Amino acid sequence: MIAALHKIAFSLTLTLMLSVQTVFSQDVHFSQFDAALLYFNPALSGLIDCNNRFISNFKGQWSTYNSFMLSYDKPLPAFSIAGGEMGIGALINADYAGETSYGNTMLKIMPAFHKDIIPGFFKLSTGLDIMFNHTSVDETKVLLPGQIDPNTGEAVTGTDFEKTSKLYADLGLGLNGEFKIREDFPINAGITFHRLAGSGGGGFATEQSPSNYRRFSLNANAVYPINTTISLLPSFIYLNQKKYNEMNAGTFVKFSLGEHTPLLDAFYTGAWYRFGDALIFGLAFDKPISTKWTLNFGFSYDLTVSSFSDSNKWKSSNNVGKDSFEISIKLINCKLPIILNPEGIINDPFR
Repeated sequence: MIAALHKIAFSLTLTLMLSVQTVFSQDVHFSQFDAALLYFNPALSGLIDCNNRFISNFKGQWSTYNSFMLSYDKPLPAFSIAGGEMGIGALINADYAGETSYGNTMLKIMPAFHKDIIPGFFKLSTGLDIMFNHTSVDETKVLLPGQIDPNTGEAVTGTDFEKTSKLYADLGLGLNGEFKIREDFPINAGITFHRLAGSGGGGFATEQSPSNYRRFSLNANAVYPINTTISLLPSFIYLNQKKYNEMNAGTFVKFSLGEHTPLLDAFYTGAWYRFGDALIFGLAFDKPISTKWTLNFGFSYDLTVSSFSDSNKWKSSNNVGKDSFEISIKLINCKLPIILNPEGIINDPFR
């Protein structure tokens, strides 16, 4: 009986995930804005005082739904248009769920334009989000509630979808304003409109699947130095897609270690709150690995504090765990050699 209940619970979870894709087409989300900048706003492509930026992300949810993402962006100072500079970015995101081999692979190309409106104080950026998406599922492995005997737990997998894969394209548009209260006190605020065409999406059950619902997001972050050693890095994200809303707010506290230790240049610890759902705890560090490259490693854990935590307590051979976590790795190649002093990195790309 216990095994039967486990199978039923797992099948209901898969049904819920498939129905989300079929009925509401909600996009995957990441808990931290600073670890997935380009995913939230294409206007941030190339908005760095460095040559190259690579970011890799992994998100694990309930040991069942996993997301992988890799992004790259750089400024293009050679392309000057109307007194502004271009930037370019790209990312690939792959999601994988459960035994059905449900997969979603997304490729985005993101050109951006940055212009100083008030030199030294206000820079306005806009970016285009050109998206290509491929979704697939193995219908022979789908297990629905009606295919499980509640008494014996015996199940027959497989169903008949009219479609088992989809390929489509869409567009998004992002805006971002960067305000420099001081050179070491920047504030960013932006808005992005995702899936403007509302193309593709839907599910696999019918030929006439509903379109992906349009989504918009708000982002804001800042760096506020308290002294030469400690800085606050508050961030905020809000996402809306159809009836789904998500809002995260919190901060990293950065401790600049400089030459006080040969192991790390800076250490970060912080927390965010996803309203109505979870507490997010984060740790990170950065360290130069050569004269021009710096490495940042981040980890966060989402602790569910809402009623959703009850649905995460069950376990089966397919699903072990309760909450979700994220890992991020950033590699940044700066224009100038990285110079250390007792206060940290002079041209610190994270400040």
